[in-house]
Amino acid sequence: MRSWTVLILAVLLHACNTTPPNEVMDGILEVPENRLNRDSRTLKLAYKVLKAKKADSLKAPILFLAGGPGAPTLFMEEYWKNHLLRNDRDIVLMDQRGTGASEAICIDMGKAIFAIVRQDLGPKEELLALDSIFNLCKKVVNQKGVDMAGYTSQENAADFEDLRKELGYEQWNLFGASYGSRLGLTIMRDFPNSVRSSIFVGVFAPESQLSGETIIDFEKSLFEVLRRCEQNEKCNSRYPHLKNRLLTLLKKLRSEPLHLNYDSQPFVLNRRDALLLLHHSLYSRYTIAYIPKIIEAMEKNELEPISNALQRLEFIYNLVNWPMNNSIMAYEELPFIDSLKINNARSKSELGFDIMTFEGFNSLSDWHPFRAEVLENQPVISEIPTLMASGSLDPVTPISNANEALRYLKNGHGVIFPDESHDLANPCFLEIAEDFLNNPFHKPDVDCSSRKQPLEWDLHNPSQ
Repeated sequence: MRSWTVLILAVLLHACNTTPPNEVMDGILEVPENRLNRDSRTLKLAYKVLKAKKADSLKAPILFLAGGPGAPTLFMEEYWKNHLLRNDRDIVLMDQRGTGASEAICIDMGKAIFAIVRQDLGPKEELLALDSIFNLCKKVVNQKGVDMAGYTSQENAADFEDLRKELGYEQWNLFGASYGSRLGLTIMRDFPNSVRSSIFVGVFAPESQLSGETIIDFEKSLFEVLRRCEQNEKCNSRYPHLKNRLLTLLKKLRSEPLHLNYDSQPFVLNRRDALLLLHHSLYSRYTIAYIPKIIEAMEKNELEPISNALQRLEFIYNLVNWPMNNSIMAYEELPFIDSLKINNARSKSELGFDIMTFEGFNSLSDWHPFRAEVLENQPVISEIPTLMASGSLDPVTPISNANEALRYLKNGHGVIFPDESHDLANPCFLEIAEDFLNNPFHKPDVDCSSRKQPLEWDLHNPSQ
């Protein structure tokens, strides 16, 4: 299933604040569910403001925009509590509509989807199982009177504009990841006067294409990781001929899936599950380091490395609110899917990767009937200072996404980290981001990004 991450920052001065420093303000923002419907019901969105540690700071706050779509935000409070950027800036967090503490529905859907993954289902069987889960949730949607037309990036952006007014900030800095970059770009488009600067990581712009490119991007990332292992003497010695072994393994799993005991319950790991684990393991340089070990573990049916990868996957499934995810994907992605490009990419795939079933797109068409106009597939044109960071190993939001978006951003700058992936976080990036926040109209110094940070492979051999 789907999951992304991107960053957006906007930095501006805000009004004088009388709240003591180091305090955390909690609040509820009431917004219309659908601003195009006068009779729309009201949503209550939960937010927190982590006040800057410097009492006399007048610097513009940072608004953190979570990814997904459908990921909660307030659970990131611990991450931001002692973050360097909080020293002289307020940090604003709000669970987006339909997520976390902001009127989320069908919160156990991720658990139900993971139960499907446990089984050895073919594409058609999995589609029927997903449809069954989605239909159960749609009954809840109807019972609660939820207006699915209101769950879009445009409405989401308007919520944050209402929050800015509620908190009395003149402008703020957006800081988002993956889908957070799309949401941030939507805020830049719809409310440009509210944004001082933006920082994006793992860019997923409105014009970015999922579908066909995802097949290509996944294989490019995975095979580059395997190539780097091959070119590393110790990794290649420990895991020789890794690509050929992977292709052989995937072929075998078609007819001979692995039978495991995961979390005290049976788990049948088939070829599609293996691809899913590898795809999610590519999101971070830290999990990338275990990919050779995971491939070997699937060859030998060794439980521990596979279980660790499954734990990460299960965490993501339970974290994301899938009704919110489905709503945005159906509205903003389905209308613009290029079937010819998908078929072409699928025909060239060495892995036999089918994005339409792998990402659950086939189940989206019946989720709701609402589809975006062409505006939601067009690049955002802006003069707002914007920093876009990309990892060369990113399997879902490649460097080309940022490069394309930057063509339309007059004051945009890109930075590439050759040894990072989608979940990009390191001291160099933090240094660049802080300097950019303090002086967004000055071209950032990104020299540190070119320093090599080789992957630290897991070379442990339990048989020795």
